[in-house]
Amino acid sequence: MTSVTVVVPSYRRPDDLSKCLEGLNRQLYPRYDVVIVVRSGDEETKALALRWLGTDSSYGKSVTEVSESGVLAAMKAGTNVALGDIIAYTDDDAVPRPDWLEKLVRHYADPRVGGVGGRDIQPGIPAKPGCGVGIVTWYGKLIGNHHIGDGPAREADVLKGVNMSLRRELTEFPQGLLGTGAQVHFEVHMCLRARWLGYKLIYDASAIVDHYPAPRFDEDQRGKAVPEAAVNAAYNLQLGILRWGGLLRMMSRFVYAAFVGDRTTPGLLRLAVAWTRGERLVVSAFIPGQQGYWRGLRRWMKTGRDRFRSASAGIGGRD
Repeated sequence: MTSVTVVVPSYRRPDDLSKCLEGLNRQLYPRYDVVIVVRSGDEETKALALRWLGTDSSYGKSVTEVSESGVLAAMKAGTNVALGDIIAYTDDDAVPRPDWLEKLVRHYADPRVGGVGGRDIQPGIPAKPGCGVGIVTWYGKLIGNHHIGDGPAREADVLKGVNMSLRRELTEFPQGLLGTGAQVHFEVHMCLRARWLGYKLIYDASAIVDHYPAPRFDEDQRGKAVPEAAVNAAYNLQLGILRWGGLLRMMSRFVYAAFVGDRTTPGLLRLAVAWTRGERLVVSAFIPGQQGYWRGLRRWMKTGRDRFRSASAGIGGRD
């Protein structure tokens, strides 16, 4: 039977983490262990994790500590001590349902499957059957929708970090991404790399975690227009798609990012639409979003050839 390790990075949200662990305690899949990653100085979370470590359970438990900020450092630290063949990731503000791991692991019977993720149900947001989920279009637009996807399991380009699993050998982490906490769009790098290596990624809407988005303690604040966060997100997305998105996407991305864009990082056309509609948050995101896009482009032009290197470094990969 395939073994699974669940890695849960946690920072300053002990009440949320407690609920997450209750969900992990109820997993039906028989062969798994859980690693909690705490950050140095967060004594409240560490105390909770150590109390959890001392309770009886049918699965393996461990706690590891990291001093570096950012979700990727935490994920890497947890993965480095993981025992499973499959590494599953979730956030401390999510509660996995009892059959979560069962639903994820069943797809790995196909050796061509490199990663599996599912839906993160959020309060008050209904499913939208038939919508695209986790797609990077041929012209370089990222379509998320992981929280509203429904219907049968299907292939995807990108999974969402709150509900994502990968084969151990595919857990290579990008370095050099911007952000001191969430490091938005890190999944684009990890997932597109797996796709580039020839693996399939599966989105299964029946593999559910209940997600209660909690406050973040970095520049990326939920529901707020923070220029630095817009720069970071645009940079990370641009670099990931250019590096791993394939030749057609790479070429089309230049035009799409500059002239079209989307709500969070608009290009010129999306800016014009936002201006006429009075969408202030979209208008305010234009300059920092474009700054991030062009910074990402310059970085890719310096390092893009690294994309064609041998991609077998494994855990702790390079940017």
